[in-house]
Amino acid sequence: MVRGEYGYGKRKLRTQFLLCAGCLVLVFGALIIGIVLTGTRKNIWTVGAVCSVLPAATFAVNIVARMKGLPLKKADYERFAAVSGGLVTACDMIFTANQKLVPVQAAVLHEMGIVGYTASKKLDVKQAERDMNGLMKSVGIYSKIQLYTDYEAFLKRVKGITPPSDEEKREELEKKRLDLLVYSM
Repeated sequence: MVRGEYGYGKRKLRTQFLLCAGCLVLVFGALIIGIVLTGTRKNIWTVGAVCSVLPAATFAVNIVARMKGLPLKKADYERFAAVSGGLVTACDMIFTANQKLVPVQAAVLHEMGIVGYTASKKLDVKQAERDMNGLMKSVGIYSKIQLYTDYEAFLKRVKGITPPSDEEKREELEKKRLDLLVYSM
């Protein structure tokens, strides 16, 4: 599964969960082995267990972040795919803009900018747009992003977008898509 495709978010969440569980098993395993073998907490196994907590915590943070940006439901994605036929799209993205998580479940890149849908109800959309535009401008992606929290309004806006007129413009949008996905979790 490639970043930006539908289903990437769920697969990434599952992978992060399994890695976190594996790390925790190693941490507690080393701690228990050390206590059983030496009869005390003060041993090299405990040091190894303590040092192994950091990777587990990293995976746990990624799980929490990924939970905020769960992907579209299958039926909603199928509607999006039907409406956006021929357009350059990306799904299941989470951006860190100005120290805030901005989940974008679906987006369409077009010649005038980017139109995205976020299911996050707590997100300040105007501030997120400003933060995302600042992030993209700072990394050399000159496209204005417009976020929607209403799925029907988002689909209506996507219907109004015309596909790229020639192959050169499509390739340019695909390059922008790849550049944008670099900054997505």
